[in-house]
This record gives sequence, C-alpha cells and structure tokens, in this order.
Amino acid sequence: MVPGANYGMFNDLGVYGVPKPVKEKKRFDAVDAMRKMEKFTADVGGYPFLYADTFMTREEFEKMFDLTAYEQVRRKYSAEGAFPHLHDKIKPEIDVFAVGKEYIDPL
Repeated sequence: MVPGANYGMFNDLGVYGVPKPVKEKKRFDAVDAMRKMEKFTADVGGYPFLYADTFMTREEFEKMFDLTAYEQVRRKYSAEGAFPHLHDKIKPEIDVFAVGKEYIDPL
C-alpha cells in the first residue's frame, strides 16, 4: 500500500532461465531461493500470485492471506472434503523440503 493512501501497486515478477550456480555446475537450492523471495514479499507487504507453486507452509500462507471469508464459504457450501483447500492446490505435489534435504545430506 502507498503510505497515506488506500491503494497499492502490484506487479508480477517472473524469473526464468538457468541460475548462474547451475551453469557453473554448483549446487543451487531453488526451494531456499523461493522461500527467501516469499519471505521478502511478505516482509514488504506484498502477495504472490496464486497461479504457481508456493513454498510457504500452511501457517505462513494463512498469516499472509486472510482466509476468513474463504473458510466461511467452504463451510457454507460443504466444500470441505469435496474440494482441496487453496493452499493444497498451490503447494508442490511432492515434499520439496525432503527432496532438498536428501540432496544435501545423502546417505
């Protein structure tokens, strides 16, 4: 939000390409990079667009977004159990934290 105003500016930042460490055949932790970007976004009062994966935990997600009305509508129309929760729809389908740890700490 613009200080002293009731509006803000939103932009959609896309980062594409191969990270420099990968080109240099060094390890690059994409999950860590994304979590740092999500934290920065939250710290400056921003929000990610919800068409791509998020690496926030459910708790972090609910702290960023006020889901009060969303949860009321889910209950009102019996969507709980019938449709996935918003956070479940945008989190990675695999446990990226476990995969990253496995890569960092191989057996």
